Amino acid sequence: MKNIVLVITSAIIGVLTLAIVMTVGGREVRSMDINSNLPAAVEQTVANLAERKYTIADRNEYLADFMEDLAAGLDTDSDIKVEITNVDLERKMMGVKVTETFDHPNGRQGSVTCERTVILDPAESVKDSEYKVRFYVSGHLYKACMVLAGETVNEPVKPDGISGWQDENGYLADFGQPVTQDLTYYAY
Repeated sequence: MKNIVLVITSAIIGVLTLAIVMTVGGREVRSMDINSNLPAAVEQTVANLAERKYTIADRNEYLADFMEDLAAGLDTDSDIKVEITNVDLERKMMGVKVTETFDHPNGRQGSVTCERTVILDPAESVKDSEYKVRFYVSGHLYKACMVLAGETVNEPVKPDGISGWQDENGYLADFGQPVTQDLTYYAY
């Protein structure tokens, strides 16, 4: 009889321990899931809305479509609440707070929250941070490329008879320096 009570008690403790582990583990998995998926979903949503040529002045329609597209972009079987926490039209930034509500294995409800800041006009930001670098040989364009601000440009393969590259002032090209403006180099 003592052994039966001991086995039943051990089984109950085991089931409770398993439920606790599943509850805590489930919350952690949900938290990691929303924290890893939210940035990509936000970027994709902003890019999709930018393709639709929204004007930021049409704020209410933009925000409604943003929240709808973001909620659809987050792949989850739980309830999602998307909140816009702050909008700064001058800086073209917006705060987004996403709360995911789900059921634990024990039947109780749990939730995880993640917040991100969104740049509303990614095309403009990329445009401002990219520079064009051109290389000319004998007055003809030899190569052109776009370089992100602060990155370096690789020296192109030199055509036969070319010693190197110089800018319009006659200074030798330094390909180790970060690009901070549009650049033009000429073969010499």
